[in-house]
Amino acid sequence: MASQPGAGKPAASARGCVLQDEDFLALVANERRRSVGFDHDDELASARERALNYYKGEMPDVPSMQGRSKAVSTDVAEAVETLLPDLVEIFSGSEEVASFQPVGAEDEDAARQETDYVNHVVFNENAGFLVLYTLFKDALLQKTGIVKFWWEANVGALEERFFGKSALELQVAAQAGGQVRGLVEHVGDDGAPAFDFTFRRTAARGGARICAVAPEDFTIAADAVRLGEATYCAMRSRPRAQDLIAEGYDRDLVDALPHYSGGGGDHAVAQARDTAAEHEAWSGEGHADLRTVEIVEHYVRIDADEDGKPELWKVITGAGETVLLDRERADLIPFAAVTPYLTPHRFYGRSVADLLMEIQKIKTALTRMALDSGYFALNQRQEVALERANQFTIGDLLRNEPGVPVRSKTGDAVRPIAAGGLGFDAFGALEYFSTVGEQRTGIVRSAQGLAPDTLHDTARGAMALMGAAQKRVRLIARIFAETGIKDLFLGVHALVRTHATAAAKVRLRGRWVDIDPTQWGQRNDMTIEVGVGAGGREHDLMVAREMLGLQHQIVQMQGGVGGPFVTARNVYNLLKRMGERAGLKGVDAYFSDPAAFVPPPAAPPQADPVLVAAQMKAQGEMALKRERIQGEIALKREQLAAELQLKRELLQAEAQLRMGEDAAGVQRGDALSAVHVGGDQAG
Repeated sequence: MASQPGAGKPAASARGCVLQDEDFLALVANERRRSVGFDHDDELASARERALNYYKGEMPDVPSMQGRSKAVSTDVAEAVETLLPDLVEIFSGSEEVASFQPVGAEDEDAARQETDYVNHVVFNENAGFLVLYTLFKDALLQKTGIVKFWWEANVGALEERFFGKSALELQVAAQAGGQVRGLVEHVGDDGAPAFDFTFRRTAARGGARICAVAPEDFTIAADAVRLGEATYCAMRSRPRAQDLIAEGYDRDLVDALPHYSGGGGDHAVAQARDTAAEHEAWSGEGHADLRTVEIVEHYVRIDADEDGKPELWKVITGAGETVLLDRERADLIPFAAVTPYLTPHRFYGRSVADLLMEIQKIKTALTRMALDSGYFALNQRQEVALERANQFTIGDLLRNEPGVPVRSKTGDAVRPIAAGGLGFDAFGALEYFSTVGEQRTGIVRSAQGLAPDTLHDTARGAMALMGAAQKRVRLIARIFAETGIKDLFLGVHALVRTHATAAAKVRLRGRWVDIDPTQWGQRNDMTIEVGVGAGGREHDLMVAREMLGLQHQIVQMQGGVGGPFVTARNVYNLLKRMGERAGLKGVDAYFSDPAAFVPPPAAPPQADPVLVAAQMKAQGEMALKRERIQGEIALKREQLAAELQLKRELLQAEAQLRMGEDAAGVQRGDALSAVHVGGDQAG
């Protein structure tokens, strides 16, 4: 893994510095020689190489005789692989690994959001699971596990092709801060000039990055106890030359770096880690910029400006501290370290392999003894009396097959040679040393699936040993939490806070939220909740069920969930906790927060059945009365209509009669008038 770009930085980042480049080279070269961790530390390198070989079941320090058993015990591998599942589950389960503590009531929401986002960065934006797995495995095998965190600011080029654009659109693109390339002018469909071109612009993309560092590639001052307070530490890496040039380092400086061909104690450790002879790839130099080079990233506290206050400096060198690639001030040491068994007042502790390699060696010898004893019993040596043997006797003896006779002259030419037995119970000795290994590490075989009764006299004793083993695992987890894991998450938080330049929208807890790290404050206080793996999860669920039963009894005693001892919120919190420990995603889909519950409108009170029956009877009587009245009204309406019709007909008859009488009167009047007229004429 290469460092951040550093070409051209020294002059700008070293303002006020009175030390020259050669001073920094001499300083870090001296500190490296005095540090503990690189290949010059033969004791540490040999211990790491031996642990890796024992883990693979290769034991070159326990050679086997020709024709004898070559079996090996694998106690180191079994212990490491037994511990890893619990440790990885503790720190990468369904709950957040680390929680930042608020500094006041108004800081609750901010602390929760920062906790969620930093966990998101570690496990979603980085391969957090694999990093923790590698970190823990290195610690269990090689005393320490190292993880590095840094801010990676990538600047990428984005290209977009446009066709048939107008002159105005071309001008807008040219003023947008990018490059217009491949411009082609032609006549558009409307007869106006049109342009085809490629628009290229740069986009800065950055983020916090983490990776595990091979323990043999890390060194630290011998007087250091806590990594964050160390005066000196360094990490070496082996990038390709072209990668350094792409990151901005000066080509002439990179060309001065020799090809890395391996060798030394670090190469022996790397070879011990191989499972497919990967170390052979170091033979042969790569072509030009494809060659592999070695650089060292030093962090040293030095009073470079002679003001009496040592400051942390980052110095990147190559070719054995003879080429200075970069130097600049640093805010913090970007490493975190874990060790399973702490040694007080020392940086390096002890590994599981350190505790078990002797046990594995003894059990390998005992296993080979037991197997060789069985082989000798099946292939017993014979004494041959040559004067009684014939030409077939030796050949028949060498042909050791069931049912094949051995021919001789007299029948007593061959007799077995009595061999000395082991004189002790080899399998009992194996069981004894297995128990010694359990006592040393706290890792019991019961945790690997064997029945407790097969290992100990009583099941109760086995369960007691299991409880003690859980405490040992929990202690290792707590040590990891309070050292490397805490430093890692605080470091990632600091990186995001100091390097992020804009807000981002991130999906946290099933919903999209706006995150603005530029508004974060410095965090120095955090807690890490350490579980106990799968067994601890079952234990937590059992305790939670008992608590739920106790809450039920209290709710009955106090007559509801209104308190004072148990409220609806208390019950909800316990149910939510049970769901989370059971591994359920989205517990709110199963239980609702009582604080957000809106009760439905109250149902009307149920009426008295007697009253309802009386009301129904009254309603029935009223309906019958209404029907009777409506019938009477209809009958009267019909009678009135008939009477009106009869009166109408009588009136019509009277009118017609009156009209007839009037007509007859008119006729009589006309007749009289005619008589008068005639009389007058006659007169």
